[in-house]
Amino acid sequence: MRIKIGDVWTLTVENWAVQPDDRQEMVEVIGGVVVQDFGHVVAGDKISCKISVRQNDAPTLFNYWHERALIDVKDESGIVWNNRRVVIKSYSYRPHFANVYDADIELWGK
Repeated sequence: MRIKIGDVWTLTVENWAVQPDDRQEMVEVIGGVVVQDFGHVVAGDKISCKISVRQNDAPTLFNYWHERALIDVKDESGIVWNNRRVVIKSYSYRPHFANVYDADIELWGK
């Protein structure tokens, strides 16, 4: 499967996971617990995945990260995640395929 990050189509995507920014916590107090609930902050939701891109698309992806650009991301099911910030956690060349980059990325809200 593939996703579209701004103008870049990935070759592959693996381990797509959405981590909601749920700001509630349970606080243990003497005699029980108290729940602090500051809601769900949509802008704080984070998506993580491992992608592969062609070498000629890598500069565009790196530019999104470097410029802190807010771009739209279209996932495998066709859902568009608007105004996402690309965070490159790591990247490498694919062994035996120097024209392909593998990268672990996160996509943050604005």
